[in-house]
Amino acid sequence: MSIPYKKTLSARSSLVSAFLVHLTVEIPYFIFPVLVLTVGEDLNLGEYTWIGLGTIGTIGTLAAGLPAPLFGWLSDHIQRGKMMCLSLILSASGAFIIGLVGPSLIGVSFGFSLVGLGVGLYHPPGLSWVTSAYKNEEKGEYSAYLNRILGIHGVGGTIGSSIGPISVFFLIDVMTWHEIYIMWSFPLFLLSLLFWVFVARHESPRIKSEVNYKKNSGNILTSNLKFKINSNLLIIFVFMFLMSLTWGMINFILAPFLSEIKGFEISDAALFIGVSHLFGASGQLLGGSMADRFSEKTALLFASALQGIVIFGIFVFNIPLVLFLLYMVLFVVNAIFWPVTNSFLAQNTIQIGSAFGGFMLTVNVVRAVGPTLDGFLITLFPSNYLLIFIFGIIFSMGAFLTLIPIKNKK
Repeated sequence: MSIPYKKTLSARSSLVSAFLVHLTVEIPYFIFPVLVLTVGEDLNLGEYTWIGLGTIGTIGTLAAGLPAPLFGWLSDHIQRGKMMCLSLILSASGAFIIGLVGPSLIGVSFGFSLVGLGVGLYHPPGLSWVTSAYKNEEKGEYSAYLNRILGIHGVGGTIGSSIGPISVFFLIDVMTWHEIYIMWSFPLFLLSLLFWVFVARHESPRIKSEVNYKKNSGNILTSNLKFKINSNLLIIFVFMFLMSLTWGMINFILAPFLSEIKGFEISDAALFIGVSHLFGASGQLLGGSMADRFSEKTALLFASALQGIVIFGIFVFNIPLVLFLLYMVLFVVNAIFWPVTNSFLAQNTIQIGSAFGGFMLTVNVVRAVGPTLDGFLITLFPSNYLLIFIFGIIFSMGAFLTLIPIKNKK
């Protein structure tokens, strides 16, 4: 069993600091998808352009996901603030390298892998940092508003994922895509320094828990966990798999789909997606509120069903205003997924960091398949996105059906 931290920061301070780190570390990661076509032109890969771009996307996502169990285990045993600080440094270093190497497939792949590694390193300790801040160690209970708290934390990441694309809209005419990446590396380096000086280095080491649990209550907990691992957690795992595969495929082609099929300029597509991301932040709060008021199952059923409908609408409609509304709803739906599943895990495990690590491994490894599948499908059928959208709808509906056996607790 992991040993808790002595809480030297208030719960609110812990949440605010994690919010800011989460926001910043996500920025470079979400710049790449809106620059896919521009990067592809520079790489000069000919007929293999989309396979190369899909490979870069897959490498970055795998870097975020594969080490997650290790990061989760570390966040249960060492100081989380140090890991959060290092996540900023890795993401900043990756952005700087991408800008420095120029049009090199190997160089961009390596830089994006560092960016992905930084994002992956943040989540287990960051989520553990926030959930632990809102846990009553004596009673072993979390705040009754944990879903909403995690939703607020998630808003930081969603805002960060919108700032990158929006910056592309304003900077692409005055900077190259390399210079945009270099520019963003500096705020990340600066925040890592500030976070270390004012927060991370003041974090207390772990202390032994003074709580004495009754022997029989531990046995009940063990049997309860065993039951949930065999049923509810297994169902959630399958749900996570299908939703992550859908988002991995759809998210990677949202910008090029607007440019190649809907006739948008690349800069306009970047703004379109960035603003949609920004509005999507409300989904973190919506998901948390829905789960607290109704149940985790209700929130996830709503998200998966709506996702399939919206994906269909994006493919069919061409009116810019309608497309904007659909993109906005799509990002809201994806945001709902995060606080609800994170809360579900936190309430059904003892070693929080390890649980979040396993969660991020599953999500990111499955998501990593998406860009590669996109690359092969578009290489086989140039400028034809139909199969990608069909798969997205099928996987969304499959996720919806997967959840039905779970019994609502509320």
